[in-house]
Amino acid sequence: MEEHHKPTRRQVVAAAGLAPLVSLAPPVLRRGAASAAEAATAQPEFRFFTAHEAAVIKAAAARLVPGPDDDPTEKLYDSPGATEAGVVYYIDHMLAAFSFKVPKIFAGGPWSERHGGHQDFMKHFVPLAPRQRVAWKKRIAQLQTAYRKAIKQLDAAAGGDFSKASTSTQDQVLTNLGDVRDLIFGHTIEGMYAVPEYGGNRNGIGWKGVFWPGDSQPRGYTAHEVESSDGPDVVLLTPTEMAVLGDLGLVAAARRAGRRGLLGVNRLERPDA
Repeated sequence: MEEHHKPTRRQVVAAAGLAPLVSLAPPVLRRGAASAAEAATAQPEFRFFTAHEAAVIKAAAARLVPGPDDDPTEKLYDSPGATEAGVVYYIDHMLAAFSFKVPKIFAGGPWSERHGGHQDFMKHFVPLAPRQRVAWKKRIAQLQTAYRKAIKQLDAAAGGDFSKASTSTQDQVLTNLGDVRDLIFGHTIEGMYAVPEYGGNRNGIGWKGVFWPGDSQPRGYTAHEVESSDGPDVVLLTPTEMAVLGDLGLVAAARRAGRRGLLGVNRLERPDA
């Protein structure tokens, strides 16, 4: 992989309920990477969510993986988050999978046009076998019900409209509603890093944050790229995160793991260190 002079950053998520929600999404630290403004391209209309429901899920995802307009640290590093990646569209397309001519479940292959392919095969989704159709319709129906319930819970806990509540209120609501948070968080991460054909990861912006070029075929990787390190990963923690993790004994454990080369973490740093 190409050597980068500036390190990547992987924030550690504090234990649920013990601290405000923090980002898992690493920032784009190198110059020339896509910025949040570059990611703000036109998107299609929602297929499942109403305008209000989409606003609630968009706001929740933005607290789970904040971007430059959601968190001062992310603004400092020009770090795109769920909003810039279009995560709400990923979730909407997932819930409306059967509204597409071919259900948007399995992206095609063997490759896209991103690395030497003459066309994007991934945008042509694979038709489902009868048993798959039955199983996935059941799964999607359950998720649709879960999201409609989750949105009502978020609104009620925020005093009426979660999307218009203060960020501190939103963080507290998500901290308190663990099942709702877990539901949205899992799909937010998928929407950050799945191939863009599923509706999220707009312009591959999630991949740029981890210096990964995305699906590599048909070009693939050279032997040198496979064997070469792309540099150490650095975990940057805020003072609050350091305090919480310190109380849990996780900072020392992470440092020991870093010295042993575990978890891909070489060292922990505070932004003000």
